[in-house]
Amino acid sequence: MAVYITDLEIHNFRSCVSTNLELTTFTALVGLNNCGKSNCLTALQWLVRKAKLGVEDFNDPAVPVEVLGRLTGITDEDLRILEAKHRAKIEPHVRDGVLRIKREQPAPGVDTVLTVIDPETDQWVPNPAGIDNAISALFPDPIRIGAMEDAEEDASKAKTSTTIGKLLASMLAAIQERHEADLSPHLTAIVGMISAEGATRFDELGRIDESINQKISDLFPGIRIKLDFPVPVLNDLIKAGTVKVYEGDGRGRAFGSYGHGAQRAIQMAMVRHLADLKRGEAAAGGATLLLVDEPELFMHPFAIEQVREALRVLSDSDYQVVFSTHSGQMILAKDAKNALLMTKKHPAGTRARPRLVSVVEQLVEEPTHQLHQIFSLTNSSQILFADKVVLTEGATELRLFPSIFKAVTGKTLGQASLAIVSLSGVSNTRKSMDILAALGLPACAIVDLDFAFRHAANHGFIEQDDQDIVACKGILARLAQEGAITLNPENGLPTKGRTGPASKAFELLAGQADAVDYVQSLVQKLRAHSVWLWSRGAIEPHLGLSAKSEHAWLTYQVSMENDGLDIVCPDAEGVRALVNWLIEAPLATAAAH
Repeated sequence: MAVYITDLEIHNFRSCVSTNLELTTFTALVGLNNCGKSNCLTALQWLVRKAKLGVEDFNDPAVPVEVLGRLTGITDEDLRILEAKHRAKIEPHVRDGVLRIKREQPAPGVDTVLTVIDPETDQWVPNPAGIDNAISALFPDPIRIGAMEDAEEDASKAKTSTTIGKLLASMLAAIQERHEADLSPHLTAIVGMISAEGATRFDELGRIDESINQKISDLFPGIRIKLDFPVPVLNDLIKAGTVKVYEGDGRGRAFGSYGHGAQRAIQMAMVRHLADLKRGEAAAGGATLLLVDEPELFMHPFAIEQVREALRVLSDSDYQVVFSTHSGQMILAKDAKNALLMTKKHPAGTRARPRLVSVVEQLVEEPTHQLHQIFSLTNSSQILFADKVVLTEGATELRLFPSIFKAVTGKTLGQASLAIVSLSGVSNTRKSMDILAALGLPACAIVDLDFAFRHAANHGFIEQDDQDIVACKGILARLAQEGAITLNPENGLPTKGRTGPASKAFELLAGQADAVDYVQSLVQKLRAHSVWLWSRGAIEPHLGLSAKSEHAWLTYQVSMENDGLDIVCPDAEGVRALVNWLIEAPLATAAAH
């Protein structure tokens, strides 16, 4: 893998008062509009390509702007590709393949300064001569694909600085290498015709020179001029490239003359072609930063998937891809653990919540459980776009709760910024809530009655010798003696047997008159820990469902939409209470576990 930036610190740049980002080769920045995602992309670009910042780029004009980066993966081969003078500037500051750099601008409008850490003293080396050029030699020119409101301005700039120009330059490098020898003689011929020293210079140019020189001699004797027209080399021609867009048999039109939808489609198609060219490649030197604002804009769902995969391919070759997004389709489960959830609050400014993978590594010690836990939370990227997270194991909740929520509130889960995420097992409930709390995401859980008996004490939600559990076990023993349920002799809890599954035994327990008060007490104890316990054993008795199947769920959903929740649900009041609890409860107790 090429050299890339793993850690980024941004200070006093626009909304980034003090922002820290942990980057991989494929990093998504997720957050609401105006939370500073684009500012982070711009700061990353500024770190490796200097530019003077104006007063509008300073959060506080009296304080310097600083952007610090950790360049990782530098090898001897990477250093050997640099010119000797550039290598001499960088090599002493590289330790274990890492180079730490800082770009600073003390005040608006003044020059920037690039410094590096001396690995021997761990101090910043003030302005090493030529280090900026050395960094530029190590890192290719970044490619920034901005928001579409910037597209028209982008298309009007000098071609070497546009997104289209940079994409073309990246894609046409092979053409330059293969055909430069073929084109050079033709360019040389043109130089001879129009340059001041050309051997086959056009006669018309000579006559113009002579006429002007006669007039100069009257004003300033002893000097003369020749008109000169420099001819660009092939590299300049490629950098100045653009695209023309054709519809039907009409004439070609400039890229900038089309609407945002067409422009975005063209940009993303070029990104996909670049990915095809780079598939499987790996180059020495720094990765090219590909920074994209909302690649999903104006794309239909199928196109979004294609763009996501193209960016993924580039990140596996010699590109470091960092993008902002509002689309869950841009983030697969394997990428969710490294995505950065961006927020902005005054006066702290733009912040990134800890990465999911970092939190899991801190909170889950056992490696097998760690992988299990990551899967449990990242099997849905919904958590990246939510303000609250509901954890549940039950298939019925996952299948029907979105429709139930809409029936009660008139809003979708997304409109309420609420995500419902499947757990691979309720034994992970407490750890999942701790992880989400560490991310700054309030979380709660919906569990069946058996959770209170099998896991609640181990999670610290109730005491090991909880008297409600003891009393209920006595009732379970009576039911077993009556032949209504089967108990495991080792723990005295229901197990699968001739009387049916264990889940039915807990539903039967919940329906016993002498168990109601004990179950309600357990409900309240778990509610204090942001855990909703179904008091009838599971969700199905509350809804009036007799089966767990797609047919049963679909039939129930259609009936609810046609007839309303109060008609189809025997415990509509209890279901409404759950929905209202999810909306109104602060869920702060999850962070205090």
